[in-house]
Order: sequence, then structure tokens, then C-alpha cells
Amino acid sequence: MVNLLLRFGFKDNIRTPGTRLARLFHQIDVFMYVGIIIGFIGLIAGAITGFMEPDYSLAALEASAIMRFKILWSVILIEIYFFLMIVRTKLGDRIWKGAGSSLTYGILIIIGGAFIVLIAALGGLAVYGETIMEPIFNWIGIPWP
Repeated sequence: MVNLLLRFGFKDNIRTPGTRLARLFHQIDVFMYVGIIIGFIGLIAGAITGFMEPDYSLAALEASAIMRFKILWSVILIEIYFFLMIVRTKLGDRIWKGAGSSLTYGILIIIGGAFIVLIAALGGLAVYGETIMEPIFNWIGIPWP
């Protein structure tokens, strides 16, 4: 998120090729792209291993409202990350040239990251009965089951 905010704030300086700031943001951008790929692989691995638990069949997982919500949003997150990978692979650094493409890319990264935090918090809630994010979400006003 910090990279996205700085990129929008220093837009003119970043577009100048050969400057130190442009090289720095290019390296951060490559790091974000690799992170998206690793996140996508992690989401797939988490989905597969989540269904491999012998104590929890699919019927047991579907009985809990928290787990149904977690499964639904995990599928949506996989689609978001897959879309981000495809768009970034096709456009490369050109994604930052247009306002529409950079804004869409940035919003999807922020939404995807926020939902990853929410899904992880729901996993902690389902397994341990509490989550370390609970005080933050109570402060924001998001009710927990």
C-alpha cells in the first residue's frame, strides 16, 4: 500500500527513466509482482491443504457460517490474484502509464490484501475461537460472530 501511495504521489519523478527514484520503484514493482505470484501459490496451497484435514469433511466445513464465508472469499481472492498476475504479465511496466490501469491495479491489490487479512483472521477465529485482529476489528466496528 505504501508503494502505491508513493507511486501516485511522486508520479512525475518516477516516470523519468534513469533516475534513482524510478529504479527504486521498478525494483519494488518487481518485488510486488513476485509477491503476487507467491501469494497466488500460497492461496492454492492453503485451499488444497484446508480440504485435506481428515477431521473436517466438506459437510463439516459447510455447517459453519464462518467457514462458508472463508471458502467463498478464498475463491474470490484466488480470482483477484489470478487477474492481477495476468494483467501484470501482459502489461509489464506499462500498467503504471495510464491512470485507469494503475488505479484498477492498485485498488485490486489493496482489496486483495485487506481480504487476505480478514480471511486469515477468520481462520484464527475458527481454529482458536479468537483472533489477534479482534481488537482492531472491534475498534473499527466490524462485528465478530
